[in-house]
Amino acid sequence: MCTRGWRIARAALLPILLAGASGCTWLIPGMNVHPGLAGSHPYFVRGSKSATEANQRLRYRVIPITPQVVASLLTHPNPADSPPAGAPPLKPLLPSMVAPDYHIGPGDVLNIIVWDHPELNAPAAALSQSQAFNGQLVASNGTIYYPFLGTFKVAGMTVEQLREYLTEHLTSVIEKPQVGVRVLLYESQRVEITGEVAKPGTITLGNIPEGILQAIDAAGGLAPGASRRRAILVRHGVRYEIDLADLLSGSRVVPNPELEPGDIIHVPDQSADQVFMLGAVTQQRPLAMTQDSMTLIQALTDAGGLDNTRASGSGVLVFRLPARAKPGTAADVYRIDMSTPQGVLLAGEFPLRPRDVVYVQATEFAQYNAVINQLLPTITAVFELKQTVGF
Repeated sequence: MCTRGWRIARAALLPILLAGASGCTWLIPGMNVHPGLAGSHPYFVRGSKSATEANQRLRYRVIPITPQVVASLLTHPNPADSPPAGAPPLKPLLPSMVAPDYHIGPGDVLNIIVWDHPELNAPAAALSQSQAFNGQLVASNGTIYYPFLGTFKVAGMTVEQLREYLTEHLTSVIEKPQVGVRVLLYESQRVEITGEVAKPGTITLGNIPEGILQAIDAAGGLAPGASRRRAILVRHGVRYEIDLADLLSGSRVVPNPELEPGDIIHVPDQSADQVFMLGAVTQQRPLAMTQDSMTLIQALTDAGGLDNTRASGSGVLVFRLPARAKPGTAADVYRIDMSTPQGVLLAGEFPLRPRDVVYVQATEFAQYNAVINQLLPTITAVFELKQTVGF
């Protein structure tokens, strides 16, 4: 190649070489994390169009994965299941709990019987009909109509209080009345359940206490795409995250919250339960976590393992933001050396959390090959140009 041709080729390649060399340091998350770093360090967001974004700082701290770190994470597996700050704790449902007195409300259907006075009871012809047809429907204003007593309010009364009221007020027309009262249909105390369940909608609470699990069962159970790890309970405008994974698996003692009228239960899908596998793994893809916990070694296995042609076994990073992180909160970057037996054993115990990003760093040789593959088409184009212009 003549001197003039070499100068043209060098002028064309130099900007590309500089761009390629600088690109490998910041295009891929985690490449700026030096193995020796520890503590909290600023990380600049580059390539932002907005000046505000360009000046924004993300802080992180690099934590080597040790037996002590794994033990700490296993002791405190999910800090997000604690109630919001200032919110009252949820009352757990206990199997031995005595059912409280049920308070009658609008929409309930009552069955009232006065013994030896069939004229005051449901007609015999109606006994084959539905329970709602046989009973007294509590109106939307909380009242019912009863012979000799007219219309009066029953909402807020217990069954025993209504029985005493009827007994007292019927004594003017019946000598020593014997009255029985029971609720045929419980319709006033309702709970809304939405999201990934078989039958979203409204369920009613009866005189037996019920919890989150009973409500999901009443809604037909979880749908195939439902999260097996969490559910959302909204009560009086306060949002509670329910640890559904441990409720279903029993791997950790977690109370089943007792429901109250007006509660809203939402079962999300699995999109927020994913772990993202990036870098030098065989399959870069998200992995959905089930109700059981997922370890780092399980995630790497599900992603096809490390790519032997590109992966650096000693450079496996796990990026994690703290639960309920606020802007400016330092992220945790866990680092493990998978080239040692101890590292492999620790990876088998290290618990991942939803939204974790697992990044396997490439070897220096793989990075070198990536740069060559990026530059080769340009070098070929320059060579063809030289052949065409004849220099």
